[in-house]
Amino acid sequence: MITITDVAKAAGVSTATVSRVLHNKAVKPHTKEAVMNAIKELNYKPNALAQQLRTQKTKTVIVVVPDISNTFFSEILFGIEDAAREHDYQILIADMHNQPNIEDYYFQAIQQRTIDGIISLSATIAKNLMEQIAEEYPIVVACQYLDNYMVPNVTIDNISAATAITEHLIQLGHTRIAHIAGDPNSLLYRDRFNGYIAALAKHNIPIDLSLVRYGVSSIQSGYDEMKYLLNQDPSISAVFAAGDIIAVGAINALKESGKRVPEDCAVVGFDDIEIASFWEPPLTTVRQPRRKLGQTAFRKLYKLMNQHPLKSVQDVLDYEIMIRESCGYNQNLNRKNNTTKEIDYEM
Repeated sequence: MITITDVAKAAGVSTATVSRVLHNKAVKPHTKEAVMNAIKELNYKPNALAQQLRTQKTKTVIVVVPDISNTFFSEILFGIEDAAREHDYQILIADMHNQPNIEDYYFQAIQQRTIDGIISLSATIAKNLMEQIAEEYPIVVACQYLDNYMVPNVTIDNISAATAITEHLIQLGHTRIAHIAGDPNSLLYRDRFNGYIAALAKHNIPIDLSLVRYGVSSIQSGYDEMKYLLNQDPSISAVFAAGDIIAVGAINALKESGKRVPEDCAVVGFDDIEIASFWEPPLTTVRQPRRKLGQTAFRKLYKLMNQHPLKSVQDVLDYEIMIRESCGYNQNLNRKNNTTKEIDYEM
């Protein structure tokens, strides 16, 4: 096994100098180059266990995902991995299988110092518990808009985006607009529901809760809830689904019931997953900057893990309304919000 002593001999420096290079500390450029060349030639790999004992860091971060089968999260995970790789961190993915109590287990792991930090894409634990843990340990929440929380988080404004896409349906002349929501215990889906309600109220459209159905993030759920809505009220002319996967199921149910999309019923979704633009008809939806969201979340966590100050607790990224054929308006006109708040990319 190649050791740090072997690298030092090959580079003609001390082991202390090699250590300084490995930890990105100040070293003369020509000395650093000699050490890096020796590391490459000898294919030297630092001993991870020894580093952990010395630095008290595992170089490991857990990402808690509500449901790994939901393709929405894949691009976020790629973004997290991109940023983690820049700092030699490894990512462990914890799938909750849509069971909120599982998240508690992973928050216990950080308290036991078996990992360095957590990025949660779910944020299901109680506010007071999350804030208490976040005061002592590096935690960042992504995807969830945590208003009035002191927990570092990265997101888009889900309320604003849901309001905007519902208003688009209203501007097309729809007043009987149904909403197929996700888990009401999720802050994310509650925000999207609140945006839907806000748009109706803004345009003086009566709020009819019989047009709201709660399901889960799956094609089957979208299909089942759309079937239920059609049986209860055939006059529905538009549907806002809280996720693209749900919207796909709703479109299938409408077609099976003899309804044309968008001629008889318009459908819009949320997230702009890959399948959205390839479905028939292509889906009008909210596009989130998913890879940037993941990168920003890790960079924020990296600062916390290294006790660097944050410029802001919350970063709110931009979103776009991607207007496609499923809403009945297929011109190439995409609306982009202008509410992006300061994003801290500095390391």
